[in-house]
Amino acid sequence: MATHTAKIPSSSRKELQAKQNRFFTLSLDMFFILGFDGYLKQVNPMCEKILALSSAELLAQPLLELVHPEDRESTLAQLEKLATSDETVTFENRCRCRGGSYKWLLWNAAPCQDDKLIYAAARDITERKQAEEALKESEERFRLLIDRVKDYAIYMLDPDGRVVSWNQGAERINGYRTEEIIGKHVSCFHPPAEVESGRPEEVLQIAAKLGGYEYESLRLRKDGSEFWANVDVTALRDENGQLRGYATVTRDITERKQASEALQQAYRELELRVEERTFELKAANEMLVQEISDRKRTEVALRQSKARLKEQAKHLEDALYQLHRTQAQLIQTEKMSSLGQLVAGVAHEINNPVSFIYGNLDHASHYIRDLLHLISLYRRHYSNPPIEIQNSVEAIDIDFVMEDMPKLLSSMKMGADRIRQIVLSLRNFARHDESEMKRVDIHEGLDSTLKLLQNRLKGSDGKAGIQVIQGYGDLPAVECYAGLLNQVFMNLLSNAIDALENHPDPRIITIRTELAMRDFAMNYGGSMLQTEQSLIPNPYIIIRIADNGPGMTEDVCRRLFDPFFTTKPLGKNKGLGLSISYQIVVEKHGGQLRCVSSPGAGTEFIIEIPVQQTAQWQSFENPLSENSTFFSPSASRRGIF
Repeated sequence: MATHTAKIPSSSRKELQAKQNRFFTLSLDMFFILGFDGYLKQVNPMCEKILALSSAELLAQPLLELVHPEDRESTLAQLEKLATSDETVTFENRCRCRGGSYKWLLWNAAPCQDDKLIYAAARDITERKQAEEALKESEERFRLLIDRVKDYAIYMLDPDGRVVSWNQGAERINGYRTEEIIGKHVSCFHPPAEVESGRPEEVLQIAAKLGGYEYESLRLRKDGSEFWANVDVTALRDENGQLRGYATVTRDITERKQASEALQQAYRELELRVEERTFELKAANEMLVQEISDRKRTEVALRQSKARLKEQAKHLEDALYQLHRTQAQLIQTEKMSSLGQLVAGVAHEINNPVSFIYGNLDHASHYIRDLLHLISLYRRHYSNPPIEIQNSVEAIDIDFVMEDMPKLLSSMKMGADRIRQIVLSLRNFARHDESEMKRVDIHEGLDSTLKLLQNRLKGSDGKAGIQVIQGYGDLPAVECYAGLLNQVFMNLLSNAIDALENHPDPRIITIRTELAMRDFAMNYGGSMLQTEQSLIPNPYIIIRIADNGPGMTEDVCRRLFDPFFTTKPLGKNKGLGLSISYQIVVEKHGGQLRCVSSPGAGTEFIIEIPVQQTAQWQSFENPLSENSTFFSPSASRRGIF
């Protein structure tokens, strides 16, 4: 370099030096000139920007002082290599920034032995290093998580259905060790009858077509024993859509199956015991009425004991009322629980065969269309078939069959689609598996309830159907017990339909939802419940269910949520629906349930529920507790509780 620059005039050399300095300054990477003594001789502005150290600070100390202690030995080895050779080296290390933090740098360095200098360019790769470390840690955590799961069998299959990975849960549930099962086909878990029918391959084909498939069936362990399993198969595809294999999650549900059968038996026994107890209570009630009558007849002669007898009669009456109320509430709660499980089970069992039928209708339609086209071609090119074929054509009326077959398939497809919609509505309404509070779409619950009530909304006996106007607002997911709220929607909508049953047209039910904000301090048991959280502005939803029916008087509205109060004919209603709905909204969700009505002006029920629960409301699972608040405003005024 010295030889070449000596031949260049002084003015040209200065101009060349200025251009080099400009390039040195404009680079987006860090440039360093390092002496063989270990000190930096020159740095570009990007070094100051990335390391947050001034040029004076960088030039005042050896480079190794900036290097992380753990990286100094490897960095020193690279510098010694540069000092003794002419090779360009690439290495990584961590350099200290202002404040004591470190950044990862990728170095590219070359020596100049004549000048005893090292020229180096460095690039900040801190983000890449952090991403690589995070990815490595995430993959390790995921692998450890899968390996330690013991309640679920989680394993991977290749595109041909052979096992390629196996976790501890799979070993515990199926009985195979990893070295025994890797490479075997998934059909070894199926009973022989399913293997012969091609069920394992069918499951993989469905999962590959739909992206995933969940079903329940009997499975075989290594020792030959059978167990009921819930199996979820997910097809895995790369970014180009190529099938890479399947992820399978299997759960042993044998105990759940057995528990379901035991629950059905227990329900039948409970109904029998309830009938027996009801008979006993009726007999006891008759005896009590007779006893009260006898005491009243002797009241004239025993005036001195009047107060005591009256008090005793009142205690007995309250006890009978409490017993009657508890019995009815137990029956209602148990029936709703069992009904929810039954509905969900029926919906699940119907869903599988309907899915098979619905999925094959398109194929059947294509096949039949091709066959009809083939028949048309035969008739066009073989206009004079043998007499036996002509007689058969006339016997089956082939023209009518060819015209009617597409209509028949279309009708079957419409029916299958309707069944799928009904099954989905049943599953959404039951929500038997959602025993914990979680965030759900309120509109989905309302729509599912309306689908289940569709038959009652249709017109009959020359009357037009009931019109439902849905004015849904923009609501977030609401933290609630979805199954219980669906029960509330069912009760309120059923009452609205009953109110419009004999009402002249037009008959209209209006459902509106909206989101509001206020300092939420809810009415709980007749008093305002306030916590530190309740004083914070809290969003809540309002659901309004209104009808244009005959309406109700003020006295009826006051007693509407009382247990056993009903305006319907004897035997048609027990008077518990609105009372339980009131308890679900107020006690279970910390909300409000109000009724606004007047004669001739229709009826509107207003539900208010916080979007997020801010207090632990009393559990609904123990309605018989000593402090139960199965109450209504009018009941508390009567002094019953």
